[in-house]
Amino acid sequence: MSVFTPLSHSEIAQFVSRFDVGDFIDAQGVSGGSENTNYFVDCQAGRYVLTLVERGPSADLPFFIKLLDCLHTADLPVPFVITDRDGVALHSLKDKPALLQPRLSGQHVEHVSADQCAALGQMLARLHQSACDLTRHSDRGPQWTVHKALGLLNDPWQKHRSWLEPALLQLRDWLEFSGDHAPAQTLPTSIIHGDLFRDNVLFQGNTISGVIDFYNAASGWQLFDIAVCVNDWCIDNADPGFTLNRERTRALLSAYAGQRPFSDAEQRGWPSMLQLAALRFWVSRQQYALAHKGQTGILIKDPDYFHQVMKMHVRNPALATDLL
Repeated sequence: MSVFTPLSHSEIAQFVSRFDVGDFIDAQGVSGGSENTNYFVDCQAGRYVLTLVERGPSADLPFFIKLLDCLHTADLPVPFVITDRDGVALHSLKDKPALLQPRLSGQHVEHVSADQCAALGQMLARLHQSACDLTRHSDRGPQWTVHKALGLLNDPWQKHRSWLEPALLQLRDWLEFSGDHAPAQTLPTSIIHGDLFRDNVLFQGNTISGVIDFYNAASGWQLFDIAVCVNDWCIDNADPGFTLNRERTRALLSAYAGQRPFSDAEQRGWPSMLQLAALRFWVSRQQYALAHKGQTGILIKDPDYFHQVMKMHVRNPALATDLL
């Protein structure tokens, strides 16, 4: 279970006592997280999530609190941070930054439908257009991604070098010089979620009831956010290999474009962005797996999924160009 900082019931009860949530009833560690410690907490006034932030500078937490407040005000289903009786949102527990948020209703979906992808596209466009006047630099942005990937070519990615190195150099050139493409710097930007996988979205039927885990949110390309979603929500993994599900991809992209049409630069840069989004999570998962190798009780997501997605996009760069 990915609870990096164990808490007793008495510690949780003492923490929530400073909030207007009623008496503590019960708590359970959440096994799905890979970066932070989360507990589901039941109190007389409702159900909540207690998060201990394990990674990243604590100086960024006021940004996340303001972002969630902004998105909540824009009527997006996000877990805004609850303040205590003194109006304080950011706390400390076991020497870790601690946040209390409402637990949203709904379920994660494993087998995604086209209707659910359309709902995701609409939600993502609303998020990008929420007009939150905030900025944050990502510590895992495009340049970081390509630089780290080039460093992994010696170990453990030596076996992939023949096809991966040319792709990485082409991505680096696209980011820095753009080659025959419109400059990457002209792509529309906003605050993006940056990690909108299926396990970060809750559904009731085909309606999204919750969007969670904004700890990778930052200023970035809106198209990157979309590519992250396509690479998780719209890929079929069946023999003989990975393929892009055209029905789900078209549903997601069409629903998004219905609220914010894609620019010419985005259409030209789409194949490169799909590769970059796959590479970003291949790199981060590989680093995480190496850092926690041999440790028990920690959820380590398989880097090979995004290795396969990256290879699919490199070998078929025009696969999704007619869908955007």
